[in-house]
Amino acid sequence: TYKEYVTIEQEKDFLNEYLELQKLRFPQKFSYEIKIADDIDSDDLVIPSMILQPFVENSIEHGFTGISYPGHVSVQFRKEAGDLQITITDNGKGLVMPVKEDLSARKGGDEHISRASQIIKDRIYLLNIKLKTRARFSIDSNTEGNGVTVKIHLPLLDKQTISYKYKDT
Repeated sequence: TYKEYVTIEQEKDFLNEYLELQKLRFPQKFSYEIKIADDIDSDDLVIPSMILQPFVENSIEHGFTGISYPGHVSVQFRKEAGDLQITITDNGKGLVMPVKEDLSARKGGDEHISRASQIIKDRIYLLNIKLKTRARFSIDSNTEGNGVTVKIHLPLLDKQTISYKYKDT
């Protein structure tokens, strides 16, 4: 997409299409779910485009590689403390080492996660400057079981709030 922002519904549709294509590539390898809380208007709230796909891709391409059980990735949208919290979890093999806020300082491990993390870190940094927000994200190994949890905190933005930046091209 060339859009700077997309609605949550558009992002959900994109992720569904992307995940269905990945299921064609890796039949019987994983399942997925995308949940949007009832109090979210998914046709009105917007998020930066392509902010979730790199993390979902890492789950499939790296987290599920070499596991002997079916993988599962979950994407959940909900409101928390005046923010939009997006949580991506998988039951893959997990991280070599936990990743926190300073993602650029990470050494070793899976370089693909580092690259995706750095790209998203840069995009969130620019969002914070442009809109004077406190968007952030974290990546951690799951505390129970295998896998990784990514938590992304974004401001609640609707189409009208960013209408001067929202292009429907």
